[in-house]
Amino acid sequence: CPLVGEEGSSGINAEYGEELAECDELYHNGKYTDMEDKLVELNTVSPHNDEVLWRLARLKWVCGKGYQSNQRHKVFHVAHALACQAAEINPDNGNAHRWIAILTFHKAEKEGVAATCLALEGIKYHLDKAVELNPEDSVAWSILGNWYFEVADMNRLQRRWMKTFAGVAAPEGTYKQALACFEKSHDIKPWIQNSYMLAKTHLRMGNKDSALVAFDRLSKSTITSAEDFRVRKESHIYLQKLGKPDFFDRIRFLITPSDKYRIPFVARDTETTYNRHWSEKFWKF
Repeated sequence: CPLVGEEGSSGINAEYGEELAECDELYHNGKYTDMEDKLVELNTVSPHNDEVLWRLARLKWVCGKGYQSNQRHKVFHVAHALACQAAEINPDNGNAHRWIAILTFHKAEKEGVAATCLALEGIKYHLDKAVELNPEDSVAWSILGNWYFEVADMNRLQRRWMKTFAGVAAPEGTYKQALACFEKSHDIKPWIQNSYMLAKTHLRMGNKDSALVAFDRLSKSTITSAEDFRVRKESHIYLQKLGKPDFFDRIRFLITPSDKYRIPFVARDTETTYNRHWSEKFWKF
């Protein structure tokens, strides 16, 4: 899920524009307590304001990541309910749909692999709505690209498991669709994590030269967060493996050419030392 950028200005309505802009500034400055006080006050004055509700959902999500597993799951449920309420009040709120998608994933992740499989189509529906309602939302485009990337990355065994144990057919997605989403996000607003996924997608599609150029650029990028450090570190690994493969890598490529563009240990972005704390800049939606 990656999660990733800044909120668009389209998320502020005229009625409480000043107050909402102040809340967004507090959020980006990491002043979550002050932001919560402001949002709770706004929610008391205007209890059915979709702009207030999705911001409350975002805040719950940020704060919930610091809790223990069970408590975090409860907070994510509350945040998900707030985002859903915002979308019910205003179905044309792209930010609400984006946060429903994000929170659906995190909620299902705690409930197990089967729950995550069942949630995939719902996540995509809300991401499609988010980019349809706000085509300039670079974050939503990037998350949609991640959805296509992960679906395309599923092998035959994983698809069969999903059909047998989750009771649903695996959704369809291609690296080409993922690439289009990442490029769209990049055109709107370039940012390091999206560029990293763009490079990985080029690699999956066999565009080695394009991937090497992208990884080289990422390896020289400025670090502003722990997530940026992780991206730069893994970009160095890709460059080393692809640019100057050692003897064992060359033998492996000869034996299993289909695996040429899947680098061990960095082929998938699972939880690492550098992305356990989701409060880093990467997930500041």
